[in-house]
Amino acid sequence: MQRLIAGDERALRAIYARFGGPIYTLGLRMLGSFQEAEELTQDVFVAAWRKGDRFDASRGRLSTWLMAIGHNLAVDRLRHRTGASMPPLVLVDELPDPPVTVEDDLLDRETARRCMEGLPAPDRELLRLAYFNGWTAREIAEAQGIPLGTVKTRIRSALIRLRKNEADHARASAAMGAEA
Repeated sequence: MQRLIAGDERALRAIYARFGGPIYTLGLRMLGSFQEAEELTQDVFVAAWRKGDRFDASRGRLSTWLMAIGHNLAVDRLRHRTGASMPPLVLVDELPDPPVTVEDDLLDRETARRCMEGLPAPDRELLRLAYFNGWTAREIAEAQGIPLGTVKTRIRSALIRLRKNEADHARASAAMGAEA
């Protein structure tokens, strides 16, 4: 990131090679269009190039920062569609995995999949609607026929459980690595 902030184009290419696939997949899941996913991916890396100095490693990983930029840009695109209804829910298993060039990317996706599988199905559905489809809590409440406050509480609780599942998985992985 220091090289990127200094204007090193090779650093941008390296970051793109590592994180372009997951960001493209996020765009495809949320926007439902190959072309829009490509545009979103480009927009994320343009934003990273222009605003790289805003990245704070003490607050999280680079992948998390880039995915948050992608998520926010995708939500903006969804909200600016004129006369279009929200896209249908696209399940993770229905999309092909992006090409993986770095083993860590594959492990991160597998960890995320396992952590999501540890949640009850209704909570997974709420997270998919909110984060992969970009729906607001109000839109989810209306579509699911449940109170807005309940949606917000369930999403918050699901995120807390998801973080716990991730921490448990990280501890288990570290323990397995220590045994080897």
